Amino acid sequence: MSNNVPTCWIIGASHGIGKSLSIKYHEAGYDIAISARSLKNLQDLERDLSKKRSGKILINDFDINDFSAFKQAHDEVIKEFKKIDLIIFCSAIYEQMNIFDFDIDLAQKIIQTNIGGCLNLLKIIIPQMQQQNYGHIALVASVAGYCGLPNSLAYGASKAAMINLAEGIYPQLKNKNINLSLINPGFVDTRLTKKNKFPMPFIISQEEAAQEIFIGLKKKKFEVHFPKKFTLFLKILRILPYKIFFFVTKKIS
Repeated sequence: MSNNVPTCWIIGASHGIGKSLSIKYHEAGYDIAISARSLKNLQDLERDLSKKRSGKILINDFDINDFSAFKQAHDEVIKEFKKIDLIIFCSAIYEQMNIFDFDIDLAQKIIQTNIGGCLNLLKIIIPQMQQQNYGHIALVASVAGYCGLPNSLAYGASKAAMINLAEGIYPQLKNKNINLSLINPGFVDTRLTKKNKFPMPFIISQEEAAQEIFIGLKKKKFEVHFPKKFTLFLKILRILPYKIFFFVTKKIS
């Protein structure tokens, strides 16, 4: 394959949005690296993708909380592709939690995986993109990070941290010719949201989410958020005075 073929590394590719993005970028002609903890799921995905078109597909299974394993996976991608044009971080743990009865070990694991794994990614990928003198990093956060929402506890806090982090480092990366995109989905029909026991307004499919992300990243937008009817409501909610904000969130709960 020519080195002119664009490359995309998708982390958290075995399920949900990450899996749909793997299909989308493979169909778009990218050489792709797909990563997750489950080797079997990655092998199944590779087999399905290979039936559709030729093109390089690299698998590496590892835990994003293991920095050494993460770095080794990165080195394997570089050895195979020589470069990384786009990296999409989709990995996350999601669980509803109530402040009056929550699992402290699980809460800490959510924080460590969702924001700690993201920090591992940045520590590893930024030097690579500095060396290339270009690159595009996409972080999948959530509208749950826009503001404090009922039963969101650790998950919402981890995504709020990711949003804050992305906003803070964007100008520095831009000065080094590295694009950064923040992806904030609303409700997407995945194995994670199937745990929810409440109505999910404006829920969309994984494929619809992948299409929104694909278009947004192609335009190199800083924030890609969808569906707009839901995300714009939450954007307005987070800038309201606390008296009104808490009135609304109390009604939601």
